[in-house]
Amino acid sequence: MRKEFFLLENIIKNTCGNDKVYYLPSSGNWGEALTRYGTLKFLRSIGGVEYTELKSYHEAAELIQSENLLILGGGGNWHNEGAIQILRNIHQYFRAIIVLPSTYQANHSFPNTVFFSRDRYDSKASMPDAPFCHDMAFYIEPISSVKKSGTGYFFSTDSQIEIPAGNDDIILKGSHLSSIYPFIDTISQYGIVHTDRLHVAIAGCLLGQEVHLYPGVDFQNKAVYLSSIEGYYDNVYFHETANKG
Repeated sequence: MRKEFFLLENIIKNTCGNDKVYYLPSSGNWGEALTRYGTLKFLRSIGGVEYTELKSYHEAAELIQSENLLILGGGGNWHNEGAIQILRNIHQYFRAIIVLPSTYQANHSFPNTVFFSRDRYDSKASMPDAPFCHDMAFYIEPISSVKKSGTGYFFSTDSQIEIPAGNDDIILKGSHLSSIYPFIDTISQYGIVHTDRLHVAIAGCLLGQEVHLYPGVDFQNKAVYLSSIEGYYDNVYFHETANKG
């Protein structure tokens, strides 16, 4: 798994040169906080690259310096117009932009912009020129925890199928700027996790739990499972059916 992150590191180094580097995380729910945490850990590990984290795209627009590099947070936001509009609004303020590993449902192209795909399947079909790298949450090291028993259900509450009793749609309880530790602590209370939330499944992978991942509203769960979970983490299973149990 590290070789894909090494490719991303080399592209960042080769692109930034001596320019200032700015990182703008993807906004969203608590699941995006896991991606942000992994990204910050990754950026700190790159020797010779100093970066400044921006809290909003308004800060990015205020820079207006053409010799800077922007690293734009990845994730699942590229299915909506919001992420695309943000890039339209700010890309002219930077010499180059790198979009971290994301899911794509259509082809996107902007001047001086490199898009990374977080799966080798559907997203690569939409963006064939996008290099592959794992979701940045996978850069977090495996998390040691005391093995627990019991089963936790962490399904989306807006699912069109029956929600199991005791379900906790945990990612709605925080934002991309929240601490990941309460998120991890809650999931770690169980030995078995069932979810259709991708970042809950990734947290379970990092914790070494038995994880059952189900389809979400689009292809991303299966695509990321095949690209970054299958063959890397034991006791993690993808179920084609949406039935929970």
